[in-house]
Amino acid sequence: MAAERMSSLPFSPVRPKRRTSDKLIFISCEGSVTEWEYFEKIINMVFANIGSKVKVINVLEDALKKNDKNRTLEETRQVSSCSPKNLLDKMNAYKSEHKEEYNFEEHNQDEFWLIMDVDDHTDQTIVDSEGKSNLEKWNAVLNECNENNYQYAVSNPFFELWLLLHFDDVNEEDYRYAVNSSHSYVPTDHYKNRLSELKVALKKNKHINKAHYKKYDKKAINNAIVRAENLDSSPKCNYPTDLGTTVYRLLKSIKEIDDQYEDN
Repeated sequence: MAAERMSSLPFSPVRPKRRTSDKLIFISCEGSVTEWEYFEKIINMVFANIGSKVKVINVLEDALKKNDKNRTLEETRQVSSCSPKNLLDKMNAYKSEHKEEYNFEEHNQDEFWLIMDVDDHTDQTIVDSEGKSNLEKWNAVLNECNENNYQYAVSNPFFELWLLLHFDDVNEEDYRYAVNSSHSYVPTDHYKNRLSELKVALKKNKHINKAHYKKYDKKAINNAIVRAENLDSSPKCNYPTDLGTTVYRLLKSIKEIDDQYEDN
């Protein structure tokens, strides 16, 4: 077994010397700033006990560290158009580059998560220049995830729904924008407007307002988990085929490790 490493950095996972959980969790987020900021903040602020157990990998981390006005046009384009395949490739590359550092082969309990939105990724009428539909590419990503034992947390229609569930139940209007067999994806500010009404508005550029970080506390996260689980279908689906989000599954996994630390 590889020697255990010690680090004080919040995003440098380490396997603890004490026998609580040896599991590490790796999260690959889309380019959107919202997901990246959310996980960065809750790991630092809410689950600080296990900050060394969770690594957030961003496809466009270098670009996202820059202020919006300092990004190149290409970086701005990429931040707003990251694909599920990008997330998968990033996770594959990260795991390959760090396999000796984290000794993955001897730690089968480690979890690898892709955070994705349904958006228009399941639309079979959208076809690229090579003749592949969005649905074909989506299914190819999910199949490779399954082959690699990666998990995925998917929001339908997008991640703002997960944020909303921290503070409110869904209503009939929320369902109007879900992607399902009778309704294709359409861009909307509906969920951002709902967050504004609840006084936890996102900034215009989708950043989470710093003044609202503290509102995403354990109580709010627990509420979101309960609400999202209630929205999940029975039997549980791979990803929501109507309004819903499986991000709660990842948070339950994070909480499970955190609970072990609180009990010690």
